[in-house]
Amino acid sequence: MREVHRYGVVLACLIMGWGLASMGGQIVFAASGDAARGKSIYQAKCVNCHGPQGKGDGRLGKKLKPPASDFTSADSKKKSEDELLNVIKNGVPKTSMVAWGKKLSEAEQQDVLAHVLTLRK
Repeated sequence: MREVHRYGVVLACLIMGWGLASMGGQIVFAASGDAARGKSIYQAKCVNCHGPQGKGDGRLGKKLKPPASDFTSADSKKKSEDELLNVIKNGVPKTSMVAWGKKLSEAEQQDVLAHVLTLRK
């Protein structure tokens, strides 16, 4: 009986591990950011270009050359947290994406990242 119980525990762990792995990186919270705080910063500084749902459809987003990023797109979802944080911090040359590294604290940058990750539905 004890051996059957042990196999059951191992099987349950394998199933949970497979389930998490099959999510394909869909866990949406940055390790050190606060998405709620990030949302208020995003609404104040990012929504005009990226839109309220992060689809690049803000008031200015589609008019930009190139257009603002759509965080719900397949290409955006391929970017790691580090890549996204780098964009927040350093901007993107030859685009309208400005660097926020000197305008936002590191904690605020992490908060914005956490919120952006929630938009990747």
